[in-house]
Amino acid sequence: MNKAFIKKYGTLLLLACAPGFIFQLPYIRESFYVPIQNAMQLTNAQMGSLSAWYAVVATPAYFLGGIVADKFSPRIMLTFSLISTGLLGIWFSMFPGYSVSRIIFALMGFTTVMTFWSSVIKAVRMLGTSDEQGRLFGLHEGMRGFLNAALVFMMAAVYARFSNNIMGATWAIRFCAALLLILGVLCWIFIDDKNTREQTESLKEVCIGMAKCLKIPRVWMLVGIVFTAYSVYALMSYINAYLVTMCGMSETASATLGGVRYLMQGVGGVAGGFLADKLHSRLKVISGAGLLLAISWGIFIIIPAGTATYIPVLCNFLIGVILVYTIRSQYFADIDDAGIDVNVTGRVSGILSTFGYLPDVFLLTLTGSWIDSYPGQAGYNRVFVYAAVMGILCMLISAALFTIVKKDKKSQKA
Repeated sequence: MNKAFIKKYGTLLLLACAPGFIFQLPYIRESFYVPIQNAMQLTNAQMGSLSAWYAVVATPAYFLGGIVADKFSPRIMLTFSLISTGLLGIWFSMFPGYSVSRIIFALMGFTTVMTFWSSVIKAVRMLGTSDEQGRLFGLHEGMRGFLNAALVFMMAAVYARFSNNIMGATWAIRFCAALLLILGVLCWIFIDDKNTREQTESLKEVCIGMAKCLKIPRVWMLVGIVFTAYSVYALMSYINAYLVTMCGMSETASATLGGVRYLMQGVGGVAGGFLADKLHSRLKVISGAGLLLAISWGIFIIIPAGTATYIPVLCNFLIGVILVYTIRSQYFADIDDAGIDVNVTGRVSGILSTFGYLPDVFLLTLTGSWIDSYPGQAGYNRVFVYAAVMGILCMLISAALFTIVKKDKKSQKA
């Protein structure tokens, strides 16, 4: 095992730790909702408002982050993002009150997205050649899942060491923040800038370049792939409720599915990456997984709800989770399949994230209204149909892009 191999995959492990850990802090309410609420005497509306402040900054930050990633070194951006988010986490662990906490969450929208996300995508892409992209992004997604699960379990262990729930949450948050500070230092030491082309473009030229990327039809096809796949990913959260309310699963068992999902993320990510490199096409993997995903969600409609069908529904859910993470592991790797220049990776990934993650803005409100308006199986069936349609569209868009790229390559050889 040579030094180059160790350096490449050691760096990949570091780049998997970074997003796996950094996003725990802005979404910390999912793990410690009640202790945080009690520590600052917040209403449920105020708790929701903290997430809203994060989202208000994060949504446009995806777009702007693409410009930042192509203007500045990933090494500098990742180091800054991890250390600044770690410091914000320590600040929040003091539970400074509602007004200050809103500022902290808004700042995390900046440090976890604008200066971070597109830089991670670019750093992963720069680790290998075109032939290695599927494997690299697949391993990145897979390791991120396993590391997410490990961090959640470690934070839970820290929390459990304290009899006082508020103190337990305080030190669990500080534990995560400390890991981010360490990762920031490691990124500065180990991420190599030598393979990056010196960025001589002015900020104005980078912005003009972003506008040019918006005019590329293939970029919008990539947006379609992310949008449809992310829609299905977002709707996976309803299966927990479906298993409890319609199939008789206990709430305790349902709570463990969060950790299981992280493990399935690892399986799907690694499998998707190696399959993509085996087939020499990320788009083929996405197209095939999209079709299977549509079938999986269609099966939810066919299987009658009830305690007798609990196991089949759960198994179908786990298969669907693997498939959705298989696609997720490749929908930034396929930037290479589409023939996009590596030097505009930041800009393109910013566009994909901005428009591809738009389901966060409307989808759960829409589907939640369906479940409220059509109680029982009828409401869930509408969700299942929507997800199946998104799977089919994901398949069609990726297959169409594969055909376009294949024809383009043939015409270049002619």
